[in-house]
Amino acid sequence: MSEMLSIAGNSDREWPYLCHMLHRFPPPPDKADTSFIASKTETFAKLKTESLPNQRTVLMTGHTLIFVLEGVKLLHFPDMTVRASPGEVILLRKGIYVMAEYVEDGLDFEAVMLFLPGKLLRSMVAHSGPRENGHSGARRNDSFVVFPSTEVIDSFKKGFRGYFGASLRGLDELLPLKQREILLLLLEGPQGDRVRSFIRDAVGDEPADIDYVVSSYLLQPVTIEELANLANCSLAKFKRDFRERYQCSPRAWINQQRLAHARMLLQNTDTPIAGVARECGFDNAAHFIQLFRKAYGVTPTAARAEIDTM
Repeated sequence: MSEMLSIAGNSDREWPYLCHMLHRFPPPPDKADTSFIASKTETFAKLKTESLPNQRTVLMTGHTLIFVLEGVKLLHFPDMTVRASPGEVILLRKGIYVMAEYVEDGLDFEAVMLFLPGKLLRSMVAHSGPRENGHSGARRNDSFVVFPSTEVIDSFKKGFRGYFGASLRGLDELLPLKQREILLLLLEGPQGDRVRSFIRDAVGDEPADIDYVVSSYLLQPVTIEELANLANCSLAKFKRDFRERYQCSPRAWINQQRLAHARMLLQNTDTPIAGVARECGFDNAAHFIQLFRKAYGVTPTAARAEIDTM
């Protein structure tokens, strides 16, 4: 069996990140929820509003464009916090992020999230032209780009805001055009080379490093299918490459590493059993207890009691 990978985000200051429920965006299409714009088969956009400060751990299953309309959007990373105001644009690659909103007293936070499917971004690559020399592009594998908005972009997001809750015919045909329009506006703007680099790197055919993907998301309650998506490869290829690398199926190996980490927490912390389960990527405490007993022959409670009596 291969050695355990170092767990991304395991310092004391990062533990709160692992305790949040994982929210997935975009969700399946739901025309009844007016905070989303959706067709029968695709969710196009989300209007995010908050009246109180809020923090969530979010799995973005696709690349996303974010316009902050009111307040400040915060993206928390292990080594920094990125702030975005109404005067800025965020391009965010698929992945897991800790997001928060800063809300001033008496005001609401409001932002529009446009979800950008891979097929759309790939179609834009052919029309985006070569990189421009002399401009700083996004570094390969950057997870986000933040840059100033422009008058043209401000006009677009103000108009797009009016689509939420509106009853419009032909929305399924119109929305893909709006997605394409905003990408063309971004590519033609002063930050066009950064946007171009981001798009090219985001839809690159090269699969992500499997060790990096697994170690980054080991303690998050993601499925094997979601890990394959984050690794930019098919489920079959992910399973095949994983077995070749670790001589074990993804689910068996990941459960083994999570349970070993859970045992360490039981031995060294007073975190409740349900909390240990969440911190180790299990969103079902009963299932965690069942797997723990099968692996170690005792329940988590009994394992902790054994330590306490030593």
